[in-house]
Amino acid sequence: MNMAISWYHDLMAETFGDPDRYVAANDNREPMIIGLTGLRNVGKTSVADVLVDRHGFARTHAFEGGKEAAVAYFEHITGDVSEARKMVYGILKDRPSPHLPGGVAPRHFLERFGHFMGADMGVEWTLAMEIAVARRIAHGRPIVVESVVYEAPWLKAQGGIIVRVERPGHVGPAGIESDAVQAAVGEDFRLVNGGGLADLESAVAGLLADISHRRRAA
Repeated sequence: MNMAISWYHDLMAETFGDPDRYVAANDNREPMIIGLTGLRNVGKTSVADVLVDRHGFARTHAFEGGKEAAVAYFEHITGDVSEARKMVYGILKDRPSPHLPGGVAPRHFLERFGHFMGADMGVEWTLAMEIAVARRIAHGRPIVVESVVYEAPWLKAQGGIIVRVERPGHVGPAGIESDAVQAAVGEDFRLVNGGGLADLESAVAGLLADISHRRRAA
């Protein structure tokens, strides 16, 4: 464990108890919720991985239920559940698909389905439900929302913390509607993902220390 991560663990232990257990506080304060935003392919999933694997967070996604619905839809179309899961979660997500109208990539459908759920149906049908599920199964652990776009105002109103993930020099794939929305999200903190895994782990530890200091000062 490097010095930044060790220092963070000591600080969290002093403030909240053992950071590897995250037992719910007796004062009934809700556990921390961090929402990650930023361009596609900047490393939001990698940041969430570090929070889950090294700091005991539970992971959720505003569109998790929608993704599973999309898997069922793509399985219905393709007749292959393995291919359907790759179209939603894997290597086929950004590849033109012969199964879809016009040969578009699955992301074309996912973005529009996500907009329908998040913007038309509303956040109570997406992130609000996913947070409720995460709290039910997380047993008091803090929660990371892997990607926040349309849901950012609601999450902040619930006391959530918005972290913008940036990768130096990264411009992302060709723009889509949600890119403009996420660019306008007001973040509370920024995290630069500019190196290897060790650098990212150190950056995440520093981020959590900064958040902890702000929460203690509030």
